[in-house]
Amino acid sequence: MATSATHPLLSYRPLNLLFKLLYVGTIVVRLPFWIISAAIPSLRPHPKWTAKQAFMVRVAYAVLDIDARIGITEQLSLEKQKEGDRFQVIKPSSEDVYKGPLASDIKPDVIGGTWFPQPPVGDLASKLVVLHFHGGAFVQGNGRTEQCGFLAKTMVTQGGADFVFSVQYRLSGYSGLNPFPAALQDALTSYLFLLNDLKIPARQIVVSGDSAGGNLVIAFLRYIQEFGVQLNISPPRCAALLSPWVAPLDHDFTGNPNRVSDFLPASFLIWGARTYAGHLPNAASHPYVTPLGNPFATTVPILVNSGTAEIFFDANMRWTDEMRGITNNVVELHREDAAVHDTSLSGQLLGFEESPRGVAERIGVFIRQY
Repeated sequence: MATSATHPLLSYRPLNLLFKLLYVGTIVVRLPFWIISAAIPSLRPHPKWTAKQAFMVRVAYAVLDIDARIGITEQLSLEKQKEGDRFQVIKPSSEDVYKGPLASDIKPDVIGGTWFPQPPVGDLASKLVVLHFHGGAFVQGNGRTEQCGFLAKTMVTQGGADFVFSVQYRLSGYSGLNPFPAALQDALTSYLFLLNDLKIPARQIVVSGDSAGGNLVIAFLRYIQEFGVQLNISPPRCAALLSPWVAPLDHDFTGNPNRVSDFLPASFLIWGARTYAGHLPNAASHPYVTPLGNPFATTVPILVNSGTAEIFFDANMRWTDEMRGITNNVVELHREDAAVHDTSLSGQLLGFEESPRGVAERIGVFIRQY
């Protein structure tokens, strides 16, 4: 049986401080090359990119690589913080709704979430609510304003949502911190909170997720398909997957044509996969962990968005084809031209501000179709 991975030596002081200093030193050495290659169009990783995009993608890669090699999971808080009343604490549902893969030694727990643009009031029966799960390889992110504010704004402004509820699900970490199925339990908890506590009809709920959050949404849809009738849980209106992580255990990008045009280092993905699913002996084929190769029937229409310059692009296309191969499934693929991974989350920082606005508009059109 597989066991939980332990913290790397670089997680401990003073080694992590020394490592950061040395790594920053290598960045300083590389900066002139990054600046020159960004300034000259023919040297940029993608011919359609601006100088800012080319430069910031390299910076983001280095920052994530540092975080991954140290391997310290972000600590979450259930305090309101600067979100104020927009942050809401949610208690888990009764234990009998967590069945099958969610029935585990890992127990459902209290989580939080942030409302955008403000907390809803009054009758929500006619309001369109997007239930969103953020990315971050299951080890980073909290769904709050700093991380998901831009994404939520595009969902409201361009996507037509009345409200976005961004879930602060439990993050995984070394030494057995919140591994699978903790985050998936939290996904169910948040959905049932909207249905049962706020009385929002399932037809008015759209579930969305970016990167690791997209992986959660896929697993959630599989769970609803498998156990929804038994538990009397209605499926959501539709789903939007933004650069979903469909093959978490596949870290070999040697032959990937986009390996030089994306900001995701393999070290970051390995960190997330090991802490989230490393304890599972069959993680690479587990249907609730690895969607690629495990298609399933679903009554929920799905829109998949993937950047043509991201390392997940090929896997996203293959998973879309697999899902389309099942009778009555409705799965659409939107190709985000010249985009890196998950611009809805990172675009504002990396210089891809306009691209995710177009993605949100496409999501809005998709929602109105169903």
